[in-house]
Amino acid sequence: MGLAPHNVIQDAPLFEEDNYLNDPRLGDGIMRLAERYRVDTVFSANLSLYAQQTVNGVNYVTTGGAGGLLLDADESFHHYVVVEVAGGSVGISPGRLNVDRPGWWRMLSSVGSTIYAFFYVSYPRFLLIVGLLTLLAMRLYRLIFEERHYYPDFDIDPTPYLEKSLRVAMVSNNYFPFVSGVSVSVERLRQGLSDLNHRIQLLVPRYREPWQDDDTILRVPTLMAFGEKREFRLTNPFSARFRRCLREFKPDVIHVHHPFWLGSMGLWMGRRLKVPVIYTYHTRLEHYAHFVPLPGALFRNLISHYLIKHFSNRCQGVIVPTYSAEEYLRMIGVKTPSLVQPTGIDTARFAYANEEALTSLREQLAIDPADTVLVSVSRISKEKNIGFMLEALAELKRQEQTSLRLLLVGDGPDRQAIQQQIETLGLEAQVTLVGAVPPEEMALYYHLGDMFVFASTSETQGMVILEAMAAGLPVVAVRSSGIDDVVRDGYNGFKTPQNRQKWGQRVVELAEDEALRDTLGSQAKTFSADYDIAKFAGAVAHFYAEVLAKYYSNQDYSSKTQTSVEQTN
Repeated sequence: MGLAPHNVIQDAPLFEEDNYLNDPRLGDGIMRLAERYRVDTVFSANLSLYAQQTVNGVNYVTTGGAGGLLLDADESFHHYVVVEVAGGSVGISPGRLNVDRPGWWRMLSSVGSTIYAFFYVSYPRFLLIVGLLTLLAMRLYRLIFEERHYYPDFDIDPTPYLEKSLRVAMVSNNYFPFVSGVSVSVERLRQGLSDLNHRIQLLVPRYREPWQDDDTILRVPTLMAFGEKREFRLTNPFSARFRRCLREFKPDVIHVHHPFWLGSMGLWMGRRLKVPVIYTYHTRLEHYAHFVPLPGALFRNLISHYLIKHFSNRCQGVIVPTYSAEEYLRMIGVKTPSLVQPTGIDTARFAYANEEALTSLREQLAIDPADTVLVSVSRISKEKNIGFMLEALAELKRQEQTSLRLLLVGDGPDRQAIQQQIETLGLEAQVTLVGAVPPEEMALYYHLGDMFVFASTSETQGMVILEAMAAGLPVVAVRSSGIDDVVRDGYNGFKTPQNRQKWGQRVVELAEDEALRDTLGSQAKTFSADYDIAKFAGAVAHFYAEVLAKYYSNQDYSSKTQTSVEQTN
C-alpha cells in the first residue's frame, strides 16, 4: 500500500502527518479485510521511517525504503528490508544503510565500484572508458595550459620576402578559354604579379579550344568533361607532368583557387615540397548542390561547409574577397590567417568605350533611344537567380513600365530554360539573351547600359558589379554576401531584399531620375578606382611575404634565401 492504514507511531516525523489514509473508516475497513482473509503481512511505504506492529494477528510493516529523513532517528533511518518466507513463517528484518561516512568517502567508494564493475563485466568497455577519459584529459590540458595567440605575431618581419622576386605556382580548376569569375580572377592576379616582377607558373585544365598559352601555363590532361558545353573539366589527379612541373619550378608559394581536385593536388605538393600553400575562397559551394550527384541537403548543409573548413585549415593562408566571406569562414571554424582582398579590375579598360562601336552595337541589338537599358552579366545558371529578375520585369510590364530593356550577357546550362521563361512571361521585346561575349568587348556592353542589375545570392564578391561601376553604372542588386560589401546603398547603387516589388521599385526609381543615375554612376566610378589590379596584386604579394615569414620563422632565414637564390639560378 502507499499510505499506512493506521497510526504507526504516536508522534509522526515532521511533515509526515498527512501520509496516512485520510479516512479512518477506510483504514479500519482494510485492516478488517486483512484479518478476515488471514493476511500474514501488510506493507506500506509512504512514511520516511521503519515501523513494525502486529494488530489482531496481522503484521503491519511501514518502510520508507532508502529515503530516510536527513537527520536519522530511532524510527527514521536509511534502510532496506529483507523478507524471508520459509514454510508457514515470514521473517522480516531491516538492513540499515551506512550513511554516516563523509561525502568524499562515499564518492570514492562509488567511483571504485563503478571502475570495478566495468573491469569485471567487460574488459573492452573498461579500456574504452579509460581511452575516453584520457582524450578528455588531453583536451582539457590543451585548453588550460597551452598558450594561445589570437593576435597576429607583430615580431615577424616580411621585409626580406618583399625585396625578392617570388616564384608563385597558381593552381586552378578553371581557366580560359572557359570564361568564369575564377578564370578572370586568376588571369588578373597573374598579370598583376608579373608586373611586379614575380615569376608565375600556372597549372590549369586542358580544353579543346585553343588559348594564347605560353611556357608559363601547363595544361593538365582531362579525364572527364561535363556541362552543356563540357566546360567543367576533371583532370588527371595522378598527372606526372603536374608533379614534375612543380618540382622543376621550385615555387616559394603555391596558390590554389579551389578546395578539391587540382587544389587538393596543389596542397599535397606543398607539403611534399615544404612550401606554404595559400587558398583563395572564390565560391559558395553550398549554392552549387544541384551540380553534385549527392542528396542536395546533405551537400548543402554539411559536406560543402566541412570541405571548405577542412581545406582552409590545412593551408597557411586564405584570401577572401569580402568581409562577409571572411565572417562565414570564421563561423564554420576556419582559423588560418586571412587577407580580405577583392579581385582587382582593370579600371582604365572599363572606363571608356569607342562611340562608333557603341552606335553599331545599339543598332545591332535594336535598342531604341527612348529605352532605359539594364545590363546584367553572369553565367546563365540556376544559382544566379535570373528568373527572379524576369519575374520582377514582368510585374513592371503589367504596371506599364515597358521602356525597360534588359541585356543578359553570358552563357550557361540554363540558357534554354531562361529563354522559355522569357517567352512564357511575354518579355521577348524587353529581354535579350546576348550570349557569351569576349572579355575584350565587355566594356562596350557595360557602356550600353543606364544601370547594372543583379540578383545572384551565391557570390563571394560579384566582380562584374565592380566592372560595371568602373564603366559608370549605378547598381541595383539583391542583398547577399559579397554584394553587401561593394554596393553602398544610396551611394553607388541600391541593394534590396529578395523581393520583386522592392527590387523593381529601385529599378524604376533610377529609370525615371536621370540626375540620380548620373550621381550614383559617377560615385560608383570613383568607388571602383580602389579596386585596381595593381593594388590587388600588391596586397596579395604582401600577404605572400607575411605567410612566408611566418612559415619560416623557426628556420634560419639566410639559409632559406640562399637556397631560393640557387633554385632561381
